[in-house]
Amino acid sequence: MKFTPEIPFAGGRVKPLLAQDIDGLFALYQQPELPGQAPLVDPEQLSRLVDISVKMAATQRGMMWAIEIDQPDSAPKILGMVSGFDWHASQLRITLRVDALPELSITQRQAALTVCMNFLETKYHVRNFAYPWIVGQNAEIKTMLTDLGYQSCAILRDAWRIGENAFADVHQFHYLSNTDKPIARRLGDDDQLGQVVNNQQGGAS
Repeated sequence: MKFTPEIPFAGGRVKPLLAQDIDGLFALYQQPELPGQAPLVDPEQLSRLVDISVKMAATQRGMMWAIEIDQPDSAPKILGMVSGFDWHASQLRITLRVDALPELSITQRQAALTVCMNFLETKYHVRNFAYPWIVGQNAEIKTMLTDLGYQSCAILRDAWRIGENAFADVHQFHYLSNTDKPIARRLGDDDQLGQVVNNQQGGAS
């Protein structure tokens, strides 16, 4: 069963991680944008990541999408990845992050993040979205989050290690959906009163 869908947006799509995407994902992790993150050395780690992404989605512990962008003169290219982790399905909340190559524009990053949020909100009724921004990352990401309705709720001092004895602050952004939460219903809640009465009378005769 496919738990992570492919979702289109203008100029590209997000799609589940597949074995044939490992070369593109490896190129992505050769230029990590998180402060202090070292380039990936062993491509075999990405094979395990693909397997883990399937298991995480199946058990509602997380979800991962590759961001694939259409190219004018060549095949579509993977320029980023959307990661959903720390997923608490019963509490309707998840933490998101986008990792991207420099070629991925902020507009494309926002479009990819938006369709993933919309899917999680519609399919799994997620209402609380968190997004950590680490000092040293592109400042335009904070503007993007604000444009999407996120609010800066806390600053975690020295919460991210960037070196042997160096740390960076993490700005915690949150987006709370104003969509009504699903209401638990019981069998028969949608029956019309007249229908119930008629059924009872029919049974009595």
